[in-house]
Amino acid sequence: MKDCIFCKIINGEIPCHKIYEDDFCMAFLDITNDSYGHTLVVPKKHYENMMTCDSSTLAKMIDVCKKIGSHYVKDCGFDGFHVFNNTGWFAMVKHIHFHIRPRKEDDGLKCEGEIENKCDVALEEVCKKLKFEEKKFAPHENVSDDTVVLYTDGACSGNPGAGGWASILSFKGKEKILSGGEEMTTNNRMELMAVIVGLENIKEGSKVSVFSDSAYVVNAFNQGWVANWKKNNWKTSGGSEVSNKELWFRLLDAMSKLQVEYVKVKGHSDNENNNRCDALARDEISKLSS
Repeated sequence: MKDCIFCKIINGEIPCHKIYEDDFCMAFLDITNDSYGHTLVVPKKHYENMMTCDSSTLAKMIDVCKKIGSHYVKDCGFDGFHVFNNTGWFAMVKHIHFHIRPRKEDDGLKCEGEIENKCDVALEEVCKKLKFEEKKFAPHENVSDDTVVLYTDGACSGNPGAGGWASILSFKGKEKILSGGEEMTTNNRMELMAVIVGLENIKEGSKVSVFSDSAYVVNAFNQGWVANWKKNNWKTSGGSEVSNKELWFRLLDAMSKLQVEYVKVKGHSDNENNNRCDALARDEISKLSS
């Protein structure tokens, strides 16, 4: 969602004191610093509250709460932790999140809501003490066995210029690789083509998790851009025609036969399949110039 502060944090537009991140969720310290280690767990896909959030995402959030809470007890010297959620008019941010408050037996807190004094330790120092160090989960560790994992990436030399795209599909231990290129295109078109061709090669009715480092693709769905374009007869908020409209139509047609979710991953980082897709896409560009 465009104006959601948590979405901006997830997309890197606003800095935070990050405790943990995987392909689905992020956890960071509450900026109020009202108690030592007060942590927020948020999904990368925007849902307003618990009532609108799907069960799979809720399960992933609870798993992260368990992981972080256990870390606070086992590795950081706490005796326990609170986990709670606010749903309704009193929720300060309309992006579902769970609060974790690490606890000690002698902290003087009788119940939630009785915290009177802010933490006297700077958030930077708290983050150094509590940060959860772990390599990001591979997708197959987070996605149910009945879900197809689709990694995609696009690349372009010149933008516009020669471009390439790649898709890696994984399902129950089997993998399929698709790639292609165009002599004159843009990076956004290649990002779209990677998703389109990947989805078009998946059996109708399947559940699919698409992992992409393209904010252009992921935000279009997770932040409601496509829904707004439809309402505005495929015009942007500024009144101009949506770019690459024919590819968006083709993508929506492919999605109509599947159950699709989009997950944003960090590009050119430690995500093996994202890096593989990037290399495949760039190989396609090399083929065009050879």
